[in-house]
Amino acid sequence: MSSRTAATRVDEFRAVVSKITDAAQIRPGDAGHYEVDGCVPEVVVEPSTAEQLQQVLSEAYTAGVTVVPLGGGAHKSAGNVPESYDVALSLTRLDHIIAHESADLTVTVEPGVRLADLQARLAEHGQFVPLDPPCDAAATIGGILSANAQGPLRHAYGTARDWLIGVHIVHADGSMSKSGGRVVKNVAGYDMHKLYVGSLGTLGIIAEATLKVSPLPRSEVTLALTCRSAAQASDLVLAAHDAGLALRAAEVLSPPAANAVLGNEAWSVIVRVAGEPGTVTRTRRELDAASAALGTKVDERDTPAVWSAWDVAFRPGVLSLHVSVLPSSVGEAMQVLDRRFAGAGARLSATLTAGVIRANLKPTREARAGALVDAARDVASRYGGGVVVEAAPPVLKHDIDVFGPLRPDFAIMKRLKEEFDPRRILSPGRFVGRL
Repeated sequence: MSSRTAATRVDEFRAVVSKITDAAQIRPGDAGHYEVDGCVPEVVVEPSTAEQLQQVLSEAYTAGVTVVPLGGGAHKSAGNVPESYDVALSLTRLDHIIAHESADLTVTVEPGVRLADLQARLAEHGQFVPLDPPCDAAATIGGILSANAQGPLRHAYGTARDWLIGVHIVHADGSMSKSGGRVVKNVAGYDMHKLYVGSLGTLGIIAEATLKVSPLPRSEVTLALTCRSAAQASDLVLAAHDAGLALRAAEVLSPPAANAVLGNEAWSVIVRVAGEPGTVTRTRRELDAASAALGTKVDERDTPAVWSAWDVAFRPGVLSLHVSVLPSSVGEAMQVLDRRFAGAGARLSATLTAGVIRANLKPTREARAGALVDAARDVASRYGGGVVVEAAPPVLKHDIDVFGPLRPDFAIMKRLKEEFDPRRILSPGRFVGRL
C-alpha cells in the first residue's frame, strides 16, 4: 500500500464493500494479474453490475483509497507508473452485450466484453467492429477504449474514438453520467464521450459503451510486397492510397518485422484488400501493375495467418514505442530508426497513412532501454513528431514521462483532472504529466 494512504482506510473500504458484494467478488491483492508496473494492490474488487460499480467507487471516494480499473490486462503496460494503487477494480464481470441493433449498425456493451467474443457475435450478422490492436484474447472493449489501442485497420477505419458514439461513465465519487447515445444520428450536446478514449481511466470509468459497427467485406485477400527499401515501400502505399484502392490495412515492415510475420527478411508491405469481389479484383490488378513497374515482388498470403503473426509480433513487449511523424516522412524515419536500433532486436511496423510507426525492441546491456527511447525521440523530433512509450521496464518509467514533453494543452488536461477527479482517486499519476 502507498505511504499516503493509511492502512485503516483500506480496511474500512474492504469492510464496507464486503457487505455489498459476494465473497468471490473481493479478495486480497497479489503480484500476479493485477500488478501494474511493479505496483501491487491491497484489494481486488470485481463488481458485476453498474450499480455495484457505482457503490464501490463511492466507497473508495469516501475512504480516500486509490483505484486502478483493469479489464483483461492486455494494455496495463500503458501509461506512467501509478503514484498510488490501493484497489484493483476488475471489470471482467461486466461482460454483457446489452444491445445489438444490426439494422442500425450499432452495438452496446459493458466494458468487460472481450473483443474476440464481440467480433464472434457480430460475425453471425455479417458485421464487425473495426478495432484490431495487437493483444491477446483477454483484451476487453473497456481496456481498448481506455488505452485508445489501435492496429492496422486504422489505415481505413481510423481509431476507436471514431467508432464510439455513446458512453455511460461512473465518476470518481460514484455518480454516473452519459454522453452521446445508442443511435448514430445523435447530435445533441458535445461529444464528451470521446474525452474518455485514451484517458487510461483517470477521468472516469466506462460502464457502458455504444459503438458503430461495419459490414464484413464480401471478398478479402492479403498480399505481401517485397521491396528494396523503406522509401520504396512507402511510395507504394501512398500511391495505392491516392489511387483510391480498396486497402483495408497496409503496413510497412522493417526486415526483422517482415521475417517475424512473413518469414522473409526484407523491407515489405502487407496489405489487406477487401470489399466487393470486383473491387478486390481491380485493386489486386492495379497493385500487380504498380509492383511490376517498380520491380517488386507480390505474393498472396493466408489472411488469418499473416495478421495473427503481425498481432503476436507487435503486442506490448519489454520495450514498445509508438512513434508519430508526418505520413510523408514515415519511410525515411523508419530507415533511420532501423539503423539507430541496431543490436536491439527491433521490429518496426508503420501504418503509413496515419503517420504511426510501432517499434518493439529488446534492450540489451549495450542497447539500454533509456538510450533507445532517447534515440527514438531524437529521430521523431527531426520529423516534427513525438514518441509515446507503450511498454517499458518500471525502472525506466520512474525516470521518464512515457508521453514525452508536456504539450501546450497540458493546462487543459490538468484542469479536467482537477474537475473530474479532485481527490485523485482514479489511476493517479498514470496519464500525461503524471496526472
